[in-house]
Amino acid sequence: MKKNRFHSRLTGIMYFVCILFMCIGLRLCQIQLAKKAMYRSRILNQIEAKDEEIGERGNILDQSGKQLAFNKRQYTVIIDPSKIHINEDQFLKNLQDIAEKKILDLDASFFETLEKEFQANKKYKVIAKKIDDVTKEKIKECLSKIPEERKYLFFKKEIEREYYRKDIYETLVGMVRFTKDSKEKKAGVFGIESRYEPYLAGKILTRSKYYSRDKKKVLPTSMEWMYTNLNGNNVYLTLDNEINYILNDEIKAQYDALNAEEAYGIIMDPQNGKILGISTYTRNPKDLRNQVFQNQYEPGSIFKPLIVAAALDEGLIQKNSTFNIGNGSIVKYRHTIRESSRTTTGILTTTEVIKKSSNVGMVLISDRFTEEQFEKSLRKFGLYDKTGVDFPNEIKPYTTPHKKWDKLKKSNMAFGQGITVTPIQMATAFSAVVNGGKLFRPYLVEKIVDDDGVVLRRNIPKVVRQVIKPEVSEMLVGMLEETVAGGTGSRAKVEGYRVGGKTGTAQLSSNGRYLAHQYLASFVGFFPVENPQYVILVMILKPQAESVFGRYGGTASAPVVGNIIRRISKIKNVSSQEVSKIISTKKETLEEKPRPVLGEEMPDLKGLSPKEVMNLFQSTNYDIHIKGTGLVVQQEPAAGKSLEEVNKIEVILE
Repeated sequence: MKKNRFHSRLTGIMYFVCILFMCIGLRLCQIQLAKKAMYRSRILNQIEAKDEEIGERGNILDQSGKQLAFNKRQYTVIIDPSKIHINEDQFLKNLQDIAEKKILDLDASFFETLEKEFQANKKYKVIAKKIDDVTKEKIKECLSKIPEERKYLFFKKEIEREYYRKDIYETLVGMVRFTKDSKEKKAGVFGIESRYEPYLAGKILTRSKYYSRDKKKVLPTSMEWMYTNLNGNNVYLTLDNEINYILNDEIKAQYDALNAEEAYGIIMDPQNGKILGISTYTRNPKDLRNQVFQNQYEPGSIFKPLIVAAALDEGLIQKNSTFNIGNGSIVKYRHTIRESSRTTTGILTTTEVIKKSSNVGMVLISDRFTEEQFEKSLRKFGLYDKTGVDFPNEIKPYTTPHKKWDKLKKSNMAFGQGITVTPIQMATAFSAVVNGGKLFRPYLVEKIVDDDGVVLRRNIPKVVRQVIKPEVSEMLVGMLEETVAGGTGSRAKVEGYRVGGKTGTAQLSSNGRYLAHQYLASFVGFFPVENPQYVILVMILKPQAESVFGRYGGTASAPVVGNIIRRISKIKNVSSQEVSKIISTKKETLEEKPRPVLGEEMPDLKGLSPKEVMNLFQSTNYDIHIKGTGLVVQQEPAAGKSLEEVNKIEVILE
């Protein structure tokens, strides 16, 4: 009986132990398998610390290295009052020393508040915001005498994106901000900042360290990371800051003088497709599109050289071909096309059609094309496709296949109506007319360089196709020079230089009808004629001159191009007798006084050329305003004045 009772108890105990071990086993399975991730996360939260490092965004610079978009490091100074109680008196003494030296602006009320927070044993107190690197080092130096200052003093780094002359460069360079896809750091949202985001963005590196239970020792399992350069790459543009300044200055002056609705300009090197200058102005401050790449216009008469070039290249006309303009009008399919000038009548040669900007002459030239030939010529000039410029969201020109044209379409397009193109498209196509017939792909970025100075990518000129023969291009260059010398473009003439170009006055339309006396006034010019280095396109939308004549391309836009050429020729090495005289004058001036050196005081700039002024301030962020042409005769601030609080420098040339 006792034996059976013992066996029963033993069996019960064994069952209990088995069930206990089963429960423990199930619990272990639950912990190690089912809830492994949860417990692992809890443990890591207790012993793991993650240190995230974000590299700085790369800079955007012009071709000479002038910073157009750059970073400004700023710091927030934070202390932990709860850890200062042992050295409180010494800390306050040093902090007062910082205030007395005017390193930080700390008044009596600040110190009263700080003492209360010491007593409350608070763990977080901001004592300064947006300080620079120099101020940071001064603060560290003043507080470094206190034992274990690293335990309670922290500098939180913040990077602010800064822009040089935002009013000029914003629609081109773009901006950065937080987006839905980039919550941890700001990303480019338009312009070059957006197009080259993968190159400009800094990298993110996350380091993990594992601590002992008391978090006083770093466990040897922690990985030691080798130095990695996390900074983004620097993007160098083809833009020339000096040329771009001149372009903006002249366009802005005319834009304001004519109270225009919009104005745009572009300067290109026709020999390679480099964009040297971009300018856009609009009355709508919320419009951040760059109109040069992202808007379409009927070009008007600046389109005529393309059609004449195509006709000459196809052998449909000759340079000495003649056209009977009659009384200055022609009827096509019950629609009368007239000359803009009543004096344009009679017999005109091909050159005179361009020189006098004859609409009727262009219609007669277009009659020699079949519709298929005409479309083929437009396609050769790239007017059915985007140019491929490295700018985001370039829009495609509005052109349709010839099978969809009405009977009047070809005649209208011949003088720049019924077709819409972007300014970049027009400047690119015109460059092919004067550079020997090569259509280049335009580009904005010269090279991309990493933070260590290694060139990662370099853009090289790309010829899309040969549009016209070199000899045809040479003929057009001669015709366009005559247009400036004694035709509709005479206001773009520059003493001592051979300049070519074409005027354009496109009548604006709305709801399918053309508006009376509302125009897009344009001029596209190039110089020097013997070896074109610059193509300059200026467009002014709805100029409000008192007379209708003052709203035409020849009066509203041609003088702007003339002024731009005059100023560029003074600062660049362009062959001319006038330039030789200026160089000689500069040499005499330089012999009389030593070259100025930039320091804490404003140097004497008198006698310097605009290029020398820009070179002197190249590595700074001063807002440089240059007025006039020639050499410096006046300056503000005056020589010898402190530059400590100066943001803007003005010089006047004569």
